[in-house]
Amino acid sequence: MEHFDIILALARTAISGDGERSSHQVQRLRDLLAKTKPDQAEKLTRLLNREDRRHAVAPMALEQMRAKATAAPTLPGEKLGRNTPLPHDRETATPLVRVIFPDDNLGLMPVLTPVLADALDDLIGEWARTEELAALGVQPNMRCLLYGKPGVGKTMLARYIGAKLGLPIVEARLDGLVSSFLGTTARNIGALFDFAERYRCVLFLDEFDAIAKARDDAQEVGEIKRVVNALLQCLDARGRRGFTLAATNHDHLLDAAVWRRFDGRIEIPLPDAVARKILLERFLPPLAPGEAEMKMLVWMTEGMSGADLETLITGGKRFLVMKEANGANGSRRRALLSSLRRQATLSGQLFGPERRALLLGANDDLAAALVDAGGLTQREAGLLVGLSQSTVSRRRKDAAGAPAES
Repeated sequence: MEHFDIILALARTAISGDGERSSHQVQRLRDLLAKTKPDQAEKLTRLLNREDRRHAVAPMALEQMRAKATAAPTLPGEKLGRNTPLPHDRETATPLVRVIFPDDNLGLMPVLTPVLADALDDLIGEWARTEELAALGVQPNMRCLLYGKPGVGKTMLARYIGAKLGLPIVEARLDGLVSSFLGTTARNIGALFDFAERYRCVLFLDEFDAIAKARDDAQEVGEIKRVVNALLQCLDARGRRGFTLAATNHDHLLDAAVWRRFDGRIEIPLPDAVARKILLERFLPPLAPGEAEMKMLVWMTEGMSGADLETLITGGKRFLVMKEANGANGSRRRALLSSLRRQATLSGQLFGPERRALLLGANDDLAAALVDAGGLTQREAGLLVGLSQSTVSRRRKDAAGAPAES
């Protein structure tokens, strides 16, 4: 076939999603056809002119960003497959990334506050409105920083975003890129971003503060400062080609210039009472606590992250198994209290100081707190800690300075 080499090159660039290279091949074909088939060449000229006008109102090529709500964004680059070779550290041969494909990421969605859930829907929804955004001279959010306390679900949220976009997540823990060899860390960063640039994916930079530290930190040597500069350059270069997520537990350590690179800066808070109840219901099965027990759990776990809640429930299940194995008897409600007390002893950092003190203190003090602050009735609190309703009532009156009933 005449001009087959150009047609083959055009097919390759079309498959890879690289609009600029595709246009170049069309221009080559148009120029050759102009000598023998001017009518066909004219059609290609009109096609190219129409594309040029479209790019004039879209600062980023629309073919790179066109997306539907149920489809992956059409980013530039090759398709990332399961057999694609991964970048690795030259000295240790350790892979620099792990790839999580949408089909592998169909697990539980993160539990978010209504405000955060709405904001996240808008963030993802921008990718279905690329043409409208381009008409206004803007593009979807290309870089987003997730920050919050450990265990609040930043990694889960990043993977959820990738699954919603239908794109593989190229996940790199930046603390794993740091090398003791001079210059190797910067080279690893370059290899990571070169890989992400080549393939259509979401780049997720976990433990971001391991490298993106403030350059004016007196404790850091010049090598780290050079690494931060390299990271900033890579972020700038990727800013118009792909979606980048980063996560950190220590946002106060980040360099100010790093903050400015991210259009989206999302703080993931500790779960509130509603979210804690949802998470507990997720972790507890096959256990099925009653309403009063659930109230107690929700109140006792204030200040815990999602990871803390899972650790608490996992430890509680172990306690129940060991309790039954030892032939211990007792009510299911008392077993819950015993389990919480065991966790407060073995994993005391899970609980806030006040809650831990109540768990390890007297039953009547705990029962009074469950009624006054936890929202339980006197009867419910008494059943949970093994006291009568009248005892709980008397203890509350004593604490309030009122005369006790005879």
